[in-house]
Amino acid sequence: MTMTMYQSDRNFVSPANDASLYSAMVNDTNGTLNRGNKLNVTVNGLTATVDTGQAVIQGRLVEILSAESITLPANTSGKIVVTVDLTKQNDVSGTAGDSNYSVTVNQAYISVVTSGTLTQDDLNNGGYIYQLPIASFVSTATTATTTNIASLFSDTGWLSLSLPNGTGTNGGTGWAQYRVKNNMMMISFYNINCSANSNGNQIVIVPESLQPVGDHLRYFSIHNYNANTGYAWPVMATVQSKGHGAVIYGMWNYSDFPKLTGATGTIQYPIG
Repeated sequence: MTMTMYQSDRNFVSPANDASLYSAMVNDTNGTLNRGNKLNVTVNGLTATVDTGQAVIQGRLVEILSAESITLPANTSGKIVVTVDLTKQNDVSGTAGDSNYSVTVNQAYISVVTSGTLTQDDLNNGGYIYQLPIASFVSTATTATTTNIASLFSDTGWLSLSLPNGTGTNGGTGWAQYRVKNNMMMISFYNINCSANSNGNQIVIVPESLQPVGDHLRYFSIHNYNANTGYAWPVMATVQSKGHGAVIYGMWNYSDFPKLTGATGTIQYPIG
């Protein structure tokens, strides 16, 4: 038989099955939870200490029960990470089902990455290693400074948005970003020049999975901002729902100004 159901009578549910389910239920997001001291990192000399807390990594709940310390390499920079490493074997003692049975987990540990590139495999689709950054550091020969990385669960942090063909920024000063936090989509952009795209009003492209759902478009108030004069004119931004297009575009009173040359605003809506 090629089909099974793990949560069925007398069947066996492995840790991998559980992790796959939990990861899917939280939209495959990773991050620290509001538990304990949230894996806060402090440093003394070249010794970094990670405080108590929990994190969800690829559907696996990892917890630091008491503070863990790690030595940072001298004269370098990098990140302190919580690593889930499925290539390692856990140590087992006793007999399963008996009171003396215990497991020493070697598949989760604190480590340091100095290469600049984190390993973030999809552990639920054949991957083996995922590194969740919790702090960055810069060290000298004898000391180091650390900066905690806010990666609270269900928060992507600010990520770059793609621009439509022909859309750009004025002198490289503009930007467009989005952030998903607690199932809310937040979009923010500044000084986006849309005059050279096909309709002269296309601002940014929203990933399809993060578009609003439903048959209706969503409308928000933004502005056409002139960074040279400091003046701003009202614009209505249209966010298309799934199946209706991925581009956010602007509409305005064309007698006020002919082209959307400095689209600036913030948009927020729930996902799902």
